[in-house]
Amino acid sequence: MNNKDRKIFWDTLCSLQGIDINHEAEILRKTIKMPKYLYRFRPVTINSLESLRTNTMFFSTADHYDDPFDSFTHIDWDLVAKQIQAEYHDTVKLEKIATSIQTTFNLPEDTVKAMVAAIKSMTSDQWIDFSTTVLKEARAEIQKRQLSICFTEQCNNEVLWLKYASEHKGFALEYQVTDEFLLYNDNGIKHNYFLYPIYYSNSKYNASDYAKKIAFQLLALSLNPVLQTYILSNIPTLNWHYERIGLIKHKCHEHDKEWRILHPFIMTSQDIKRQRPQMNRRPNSVIIGIRTGSSEKNLIISLAKEAGIPRIYQLSIDRNGKFVKSLIYSENKI
Repeated sequence: MNNKDRKIFWDTLCSLQGIDINHEAEILRKTIKMPKYLYRFRPVTINSLESLRTNTMFFSTADHYDDPFDSFTHIDWDLVAKQIQAEYHDTVKLEKIATSIQTTFNLPEDTVKAMVAAIKSMTSDQWIDFSTTVLKEARAEIQKRQLSICFTEQCNNEVLWLKYASEHKGFALEYQVTDEFLLYNDNGIKHNYFLYPIYYSNSKYNASDYAKKIAFQLLALSLNPVLQTYILSNIPTLNWHYERIGLIKHKCHEHDKEWRILHPFIMTSQDIKRQRPQMNRRPNSVIIGIRTGSSEKNLIISLAKEAGIPRIYQLSIDRNGKFVKSLIYSENKI
């Protein structure tokens, strides 16, 4: 997809209301021009070689990406401060919330009054400082929850070979994008992974509302069970914000032509630590880098054959200074 196509995709994504998810997902899919092949660049490490041998791709969280601004939640701090001040001074609304908690959980009136008093014991400036701290924690948590597998539609991208394949000393994996590639089975029920293009822009996506949602979740976990249940049950869903945060990057990266598979379920950082999600897909081919050493090359070839990968290529530079792939192994070769 060119930059114009990616802009159409992004504008459509930002227009979705999150009401009818299946219908909106279909609208979004119609804006995506799927590439025939996608590529992943890999260094020669124990983990990457084991993933090659087992045809495994692990979902990574944004806090471990090389770009610290990846999935970095933009918050409109001035707007948040105004909202907090307005909420703080709206005594009627505060009392309505307190009454709702009392009615929902059949609490004594004194308990509710104590809640209101505790809130009012802090000044609005103190609430702003407290909220700022929680929102910063929420921003970090969002990056830790942003699970994706990254690809590019270009196998001859010099910058990506330098950054992600150990300065041409690693290898690249080629995947054919088919319906089967994006299909997964969850307890006998078939679902699809969603493959999206990255949109590149100098503008930032304002994710203040989503950051507040995550902040409320984090805050609820530190409260007593009654308040925790009330807060969690009243947090808005805010569909499509997760996708918007993970699918926009600064325009300086636009030559990467990146695509991402986002994990279909939003997991907490603690759940991800316990078990990182993965996909098992056999690549269409392996491409060995220009500067990959002979021992590393032989190891890659051996593991690729063990994994049942049908083709292996060696990358080189032709006399005109362009990348060229040479087939060095094919399972169909006699």
